[in-house]
Amino acid sequence: MRVRLFIFCLLSFLSLSAQAFELIMIQAVSDSRRTFITRNGKRQGIARGVTGTFTAEDISVLAKAINVTGNFTQWELLNQEARLPFEKGKIVTYYPANEYLWALTTETERRKYIRSEIPHDKRSWVFKGALTRGLSESVSDVAATTTQRGGFLGEVYFEKDITESIAFDLGARYEREVVNYTGASLITVRSLAIFDIIYYFNFLREYLNGRFYLAGGMGYGMSNTSTVGLSQSGPVSLLPVVKLGVALPFNETWEFLTDGALESFQTSEKQQSGRTQTTTQTNFKFGFGLRRFF
Repeated sequence: MRVRLFIFCLLSFLSLSAQAFELIMIQAVSDSRRTFITRNGKRQGIARGVTGTFTAEDISVLAKAINVTGNFTQWELLNQEARLPFEKGKIVTYYPANEYLWALTTETERRKYIRSEIPHDKRSWVFKGALTRGLSESVSDVAATTTQRGGFLGEVYFEKDITESIAFDLGARYEREVVNYTGASLITVRSLAIFDIIYYFNFLREYLNGRFYLAGGMGYGMSNTSTVGLSQSGPVSLLPVVKLGVALPFNETWEFLTDGALESFQTSEKQQSGRTQTTTQTNFKFGFGLRRFF
């Protein structure tokens, strides 16, 4: 009876202790190597001022939480002379304690779970709307004149990570633009396929619960310009596109996006008379939308 009671107590203690251990990834390391970021925060029970031990192989450090958000924590080493021995992307064992622990779990067990902790390449759908404003234009066979261009558009993209910082997307856009001349107004409708390469500035996540991004891309599709008694259409190319924006997460599944972009269009529309009119223009676009990871 005593033996059974002892075994029961031992198993209960080990079970409770195991629940305190957590495998996490070092998300970012400061240049001084005195502070670092992990992806656990208030939602995982971390509060500012708590201390924790971080261990990998035979190395252990003690750190204090100095900044905590919903999903991220910035830690500072308690030993003023120490420097973080772990690199960005390292899988370590976290234990909420105020003393060094040198053998939190065996290396074989730690490696068993590393595969599940390494972030997979993310895929997502992006849904965006935007307002546009014409900055400059040049139209063949038309004398230079002052015009006002503006409109709105809707976009949907499929995005996939290439690396932690680089991604690409493929998408479609529908755009409606109003062109106002002195005494006349035209409506241009465009349907395009879009391709972008995106770079995410992950190092800024140490200061912001979000990601700034810079993107460059191109597009191709069809354009139609019409007014009373006139309609002309033809191919339109979008090159280049330069976007700067920020992605702010709501949770692990949804993000809010906003960006500004400069875009250059070249349109060759065939008129009813058979002549081709070429338009080159530069637009500014301000957009916002939602991303859904899957």
